Amino acid sequence: MKNSKTILDTIIEARKGMYCHAVEVCGKYELESIAESIIDEFSTENRGDYSEAEIIDFLESLEVYCLDDSNEKEVFDFSFTEYVKGILD
Repeated sequence: MKNSKTILDTIIEARKGMYCHAVEVCGKYELESIAESIIDEFSTENRGDYSEAEIIDFLESLEVYCLDDSNEKEVFDFSFTEYVKGILD
């Protein structure tokens, strides 16, 4: 059965509105780690309530800030879509 709430709604509710939909990272590894954490918590494959598409929508809507100028290209070229599909397909 499809969940009526988005992942974003679920997180905002759980944190009682105290949530900023942005991440600050130094490199691609941190983006991969963020994706894996969301997959672990929310994917139907891990007994969560959300589909691959819902997870991708959530991750792709994150505002990403790179804290290390030397890694900007790898950070901004990173695709949550490709990464999640590589894990869940």
